[in-house]
Parts: sequence; C-alpha cells; structure tokens
Amino acid sequence: MKKNILTVVIMACTCINLILTIVIVFAVVPAMNKTNTLINKVASIIDLEIESTTSEEEDYSVADQEDYPCTFESKQTLNLKADEGDTESHYAILESVVITFNTKAEDYEDIKALIEKSAVHIQDIAKETITEYSRSTYNEKEVREKTLKRIRDYYKTKSIVGVSFQGLLIS
Repeated sequence: MKKNILTVVIMACTCINLILTIVIVFAVVPAMNKTNTLINKVASIIDLEIESTTSEEEDYSVADQEDYPCTFESKQTLNLKADEGDTESHYAILESVVITFNTKAEDYEDIKALIEKSAVHIQDIAKETITEYSRSTYNEKEVREKTLKRIRDYYKTKSIVGVSFQGLLIS
C-alpha cells in the first residue's frame, strides 16, 4: 500500500512539473524575448545619442549655418517603391533640396563653390534616396539623414551639416 501511495505522489509531482514547464515555455519565454528586444532597442538609441553629441561635427552654432537651395527647374515627380500587394502607384513631388553649410568648416568655401557651380549631384542623390522608399516605409527624418550621409560621402566633406526638402508631398 505504501508503494502505491508513493507512486501516486511521484506521478502527481511529475505532472505538476510538466505543467509548470509548459507554462514557462509558452508564457514566460516569449515575454522575456519581447523585453530583451525592447532593452536592446533602447540601448542602441542611447548609444546613438551619445555618439552624436560627442562628435566634432557639432562645434558650430546656428549663427554659423548657411542654407543654400538647390532648386529644380520644375517640380519633380518621383515614383516611390510599391508596397507588397499594393496595386496603386505612389509618388513624391519635390520642389527643391536645401543644403545647410557649417561656415566655420575648413572646406566650406570650396564645397559651396562646387555645389553652386553644379547642384545636379545634390538633386540626383536626393531623388535616388527618396525613391528607395515606399509610401508606408517613408520616414522623412531617416531620408534626410541618409541623403546627408550620401552627400557628405560624395563630396568627402563635413561642411554640409543638414539637408531639407522644400515642397515635398508624398501621395
């Protein structure tokens, strides 16, 4: 009789252990993964902010900035990428690209003269960057940052500190 009771107790403990293991696998693990993902995103954002505030590029004030508009001859209509399953075509209309210079930069005069001579490269880079996005994935801040990086890489300069899109309409 004692062996049967002991067997029943062991079976009950085993069943309880199995049930708790299932609860952990299906309830706790996904929640932990979501929490871990959130923590990683927050940590990456904090790292980006720390890097940007300590860079040498920000050794200028608003008074040291100068805007230069790269205006198109007429408004540009740019086709956006199609979203998956979307049969409707979407486009962006752009009037001009405005470049912001840091007038305290060493190569400011040279780069400004190059851009004033021919702003077509700036316009092409902006158009290429905008058309990489679809209507649902378009994020203006991200597009401006990506355009700025490409322009800096093209001219190999740090004197260009900002890019803005004038008359931009996404449809």
